[in-house]
Amino acid sequence: MRINYGDKEITNGTGLRASAVLNAPHVEIEGHDQAKLYTLVALSVVVRTNTENPTAWLVTDIPEARDIRFGGVPFKKLPANPTSNEIVPYESPRPPAGIHRIVFVLFKQQARQTVYAPGWRQNFNIRDFSAIYNLGAPVAALYFNCQKESGVGGRR
Repeated sequence: MRINYGDKEITNGTGLRASAVLNAPHVEIEGHDQAKLYTLVALSVVVRTNTENPTAWLVTDIPEARDIRFGGVPFKKLPANPTSNEIVPYESPRPPAGIHRIVFVLFKQQARQTVYAPGWRQNFNIRDFSAIYNLGAPVAALYFNCQKESGVGGRR
């Protein structure tokens, strides 16, 4: 899985300001078998407390070798294929203070299925979600750290 915000590729621990992540990123699922489908969950975690886990983005039915920013529009000009489903629209992080960690977790789906949006974004439990939809363990994960524009430094 590769994630880019504009021309900035995300690697674990990348630091970005909130203004750099206003729009949904380009997410590429590497591979060539468009019959394989994936679910992407993005969570916002407050680094100091780890108590808040609002869902920042939830997309299902993502074929390999696709950019999901626009719901399945071909990333490498591949032929049209069924599009992905954005269950929870992208919400950019808005850290009021400190550092927020945005975690992207990718699951391989067994088959295309109907997934329902959580009742609210707050306190999303990714383990329960994975169990309910029979997703198993994650196949990939990436995270970056985000802080507000006037933030200086990290933990003290």
